[in-house]
Amino acid sequence: MSDVVPPLIPPAIVPGDYVFIDQPEHLQQWLIETEAHMQATGENRCCLDTEADSLHHYHEKLCLLQVACAGRFALVDPLAIEDISGLLALLDRHELWFHGSDYDLTMLRRTYGWAPRVVRDTQIAARLVGFRQFGLAALIHSMFGLQLSKASQKADWSRRPLPEHMLSYAVDDVRYLIPLADYLMKLLREKGREAWFEQSCAGLQVDVAARSIAPKEDPWRVQGSGRLHSKGLAILKAMWDWREAIAMERDIPCYRIMSNKQMVSYAETFEVGGVMNPPGGWRPRWKKEFHDLIADVFRAGQSAWPQRVKKAKARLSDTQRDQIDRLCALRDTIAGSLDIESSLLGSRSTLEEVVADGAGLDALMAWQRELLKEPLESVLQQPQTVAA
Repeated sequence: MSDVVPPLIPPAIVPGDYVFIDQPEHLQQWLIETEAHMQATGENRCCLDTEADSLHHYHEKLCLLQVACAGRFALVDPLAIEDISGLLALLDRHELWFHGSDYDLTMLRRTYGWAPRVVRDTQIAARLVGFRQFGLAALIHSMFGLQLSKASQKADWSRRPLPEHMLSYAVDDVRYLIPLADYLMKLLREKGREAWFEQSCAGLQVDVAARSIAPKEDPWRVQGSGRLHSKGLAILKAMWDWREAIAMERDIPCYRIMSNKQMVSYAETFEVGGVMNPPGGWRPRWKKEFHDLIADVFRAGQSAWPQRVKKAKARLSDTQRDQIDRLCALRDTIAGSLDIESSLLGSRSTLEEVVADGAGLDALMAWQRELLKEPLESVLQQPQTVAA
């Protein structure tokens, strides 16, 4: 979707139009005043964003909640206020808007065991009307002609006090969401895609909830570990356990010690009998422990090494692969006619599930099933052969 002239007038910004709240009494007073203000204005929408400290500490935690309700902005400090149930209750009484809410919803569920009653997401709306650049900064530039600062994007949000420029950055994450939402909803209605939007927002909530209850066995089996054999898996697990202990001890993110990609690379070297030299910048203690864990893996012996996990995924027949290719091609054609990304109609992995298992249709939302109904019928009419 191309945009040359910003279609919207940016909302007026009053210096200091937000409050930083780190006292329970202050939060309670703000909630009372905000509820009354929303009733007086008839506004039924709130906005929420979060900041965490995943780039700076071992334990990832929520560090800031940015809230906007009918033109009232608050930055709530969850590190100082343990009980924010009153805020969550207020948000649940209204339609709650985010931008790119997947991570926010995950952190809110993990921290408070809370899932909002009604979620709306401007990123989903933007994609469904055809935007290819749908990050918040890109949309604000496109819609309002404003260039937001990204200087605090990777800052340590656990620091206190937060400097003024970080607070201003934080409030901008919710400042523009309602006018942006109004414009995107107008486009959705014009294109007849409101139902698509509502179903997609609900689907996101289901996905986040499913991930939260999914078993987390063997977290050390990181991306790339599937190609390792028992020997490589043994050293990978040893490196993972060692890295976790060091990261916890120093309260730093694991990647600051060694990335998952580095560990897999070391494991591949170990499998073929190569020399594993630790990074030159490591402190002597880490280097010694690294060499010690290699010796420990050998000492434990093959009987103690972990085994490869056999994937239960069924093999696809040649006919099924051909059907999936044809279905993806038809999906791409439909998406092109609608000026949206093909993946919005269903990823290839989802379409594989649909073809391999009739019940896989449940993996598609109603609006996706409607658009893909005829392509599915024409493709699946071709008889399938069973994989040998």
